[in-house]
This record gives sequence, structure tokens and C-alpha cells, in this order.
Amino acid sequence: MTNFFKNNYVDYKIHRKILLIAIPLILSNLTVPLLTFVDTAMIGHLGNVAYLGGITAGATLFTLIYGNFIFLRMGTTGLSAQAFGAKKNNELVNVFARSIILGLLIGFLIIIFRDSIFTLFLPVLSLSGEVGESSSNYMSIRIFSAPAVLMNFGIIGCLIGIQKTKVVLAIAFLVNGLNIVLDYVFVVYWGMDVSGVALGTLISEWTACIFGLVILGMILKRLQVNLFRVNIFSKEEFLRLFNLNIDIFIRTFCLVATHIWFINRSSNLGDLELAANGILLNFVYISAFFVDGFAFTTESLVGQAKGRKDAILFKQYVINSTIWCVISGIVCVMFFGFLGEKLIQLLTDILTVREMSSKFLIWVILLPVISSFSYQLDGIFTGATKTRDMRNGAIISFFIFIIATIVLVPVSGNHGLWVSYILFILLRAITLSLKFSGLQREITLLK
Repeated sequence: MTNFFKNNYVDYKIHRKILLIAIPLILSNLTVPLLTFVDTAMIGHLGNVAYLGGITAGATLFTLIYGNFIFLRMGTTGLSAQAFGAKKNNELVNVFARSIILGLLIGFLIIIFRDSIFTLFLPVLSLSGEVGESSSNYMSIRIFSAPAVLMNFGIIGCLIGIQKTKVVLAIAFLVNGLNIVLDYVFVVYWGMDVSGVALGTLISEWTACIFGLVILGMILKRLQVNLFRVNIFSKEEFLRLFNLNIDIFIRTFCLVATHIWFINRSSNLGDLELAANGILLNFVYISAFFVDGFAFTTESLVGQAKGRKDAILFKQYVINSTIWCVISGIVCVMFFGFLGEKLIQLLTDILTVREMSSKFLIWVILLPVISSFSYQLDGIFTGATKTRDMRNGAIISFFIFIIATIVLVPVSGNHGLWVSYILFILLRAITLSLKFSGLQREITLLK
């Protein structure tokens, strides 16, 4: 990858294009953890550690469950970006429709098998009695948003692929603005505690999905599509989509398993450590989604370059987007370094949780720069639909993470847990960087 950057492919017009696509995505992404942030803040000020732990565990569990199906977003972005770059409007419609159908079906299956899912995941989190009860109340309501969340993955993926990121931002503002209002009404005004938070999130997620379907439908309607050449239910294309997405699924499952293990180890350390790590995970999510704004942009641009079979454009997009991705990581480090303590205070009034969170704040301050390389490489390989390398890197990183926690947590406690997590992020970047030269050669041969 070093030789790749020796040539001067920096183009200020491309910088401008990246920013025009990325800024709406950054603003949109920052609102995603805002759902959990607002939920945590509302409950954190009620003064009950069990409520806070229940929200932490419940919200994390949904992040993990839905995270297994992020391929609906990632696969759709890569495929729609390539169709967009190649100006294949019929295929663009096909990609979107298949993603929506899959999201709807998987979402309903999650609802049908919700008891089995809860039975499987809740023991893994090792929750205490009162925390477990709060978490169950939260999840039993929010689970009914599953079809909306998964369909929205496909909607967002297609919008990113065709570079309509302002619409992505509009959807994000809708879901999070509505969630804040409903949380206040249900929790503060009506006193519904955990159930109110879950209900507010449920309504918000369904509203965003319906809005997204309408808007994207209007955008795609303007395309010159030959309806006789639209073949949504093509066996071959569904098989291609399955092969692509199974790699992303396995990759994502490793990420999900990492977070499950992280919460499990946190719970075993104690309810206080669990609550503190729940607070700090909000920092991780904020930084991740901020940096991912440029990574998502990279997915779209790399996919477009591959669709055009343009190796020079591929290099330009990679170099310029990488610069911005690293800058975004540095900004996060500075932000958390200066305002980390203030953010902790915003999230909870519980003094013991504040003190415990502050003790481990240093790790989430350091994390964004390291993770910027990992997320950026994910974006490159997603846009190029080279998902097998992503899968293999995630598997290797996950198993080393498990080993690290087994060795470090008994010795260093929660510090060891956070070091293990940082190692996981770093290894994902290393494994993909080793495969970059091969990807570059493949793009160069596409003519």
C-alpha cells in the first residue's frame, strides 16, 4: 500500500466531491448513536443503576442483532454504486428491490423468533436480576421495529451508492428528532421509564423507514428504466447477492461477537463496570459513525470507479478519502480529550458511574485514530465488493481479541478489556492493508 501513495493523485476537485458526499453522511451517522445517547441520558437521570444497565444491555443487544444484517446496507452500497458508475439504471432498481425484500423478510423472522433470540443472547450478557428485567422490558417492545430497521439498511445503502447523501441526512434527522420528542413525552412527562424509551424508538424507526421508501421511490422513478428489463427475482443475481452478503455476514458476526464478549466481560467485572462501559461505548459509537462518514463515501466512490473500470479514478478516490478519514479520527481524539468529562456528566448523574467512566476514558480518546484506518479499508473493500478479505480479516482479529481478553482481563481488569478491544480494531486494519495491493492490481486490469 505504501507504493500506491508515491504517485501524486491528490486532486482538489475530488476533495470537494468527497466533502459534499461525506458531510451529510457524517451528520447523519452522528445521529445514529444519538438514539442510544438520548435513551441513556433520559434513563441516566432517573437515578436507578438497574435502568441504566438495562438500557445499555438492551440497546447493545439490538446493535448486535441488527449489526449481523448490516450486509443489507454494505452490499447494497457496493452493488448500487457499481451500477450507478456503469449507468445501469435497470440493475440499480433491481439491487434496491432485492435489498428491501430481504430486509422485510428477515425483519419479520426476527419478530417471529424473538423469544428464541432473547433466550440465546440474554444469558451471554450475564445480566443481574433487576438489570435483566429492565433489559427484557425494553427489548420486548423495540423488537417490533426490526423490519423497519432492516429495510432502512437497504434504503440508506442505495442512497449512498447513488450519492444522494442529503436524503440520508434528512432521514436521520427525522428518526432522531422524533425519538427525542417521544422520549421526553413518554419518560419525563408520562413517567414510563424503560418502556417509554423503547416505544419512542419503535415509532421513530418505522416513521423513518416509510419516509425513506417514499423519497427513494420518487428518485428511482425519475430514472429511465425499462420495466421489461427489470428482473428482481433473478435466481443468478440472488445467488450472487447471497455469496457477497454471506462474507459480509460472517465479518459482521465477528464484530457482533466481539461486542457481546465485551459486554459479557464487563458484566462479569460488576454492574458498575457494565454501566461505565455502557457510557463509554457511546463515545465509541460517536467516533465510529463520524469516521465512517468518509468510509461510506469511499464505498460509493470506489464502487463508482470500479463500475467505470477506471484505475486512475480509483487511486484518486482512495488517496483523497483516506486523508479525510484520518483527519476525522484526529478531530475525534481532540474532541473527546477536551470534552470527554463533560459528556460523561451529560449521560448520568450517578457519581460512582461518572468516576468509573472517567477512569477508563483514556482508551476511547485513543481509539478514533486507530479505527480510522480500519473503517477506511472496510470502505474500500466494500465498494469494490471484495468481501472475502474483509471476512478473513475479521475472523483472525476476533480470535486474537478473545485470547487477549483471557490473558489481560484477569491481570488488568477493565483496562485489559479496553486494550483487547483496541487490538481487535488494529488487527482489522493490518489484515486488510496486506490485501490492498492485490485489490489495486485487480482494478487496474478492469478495462
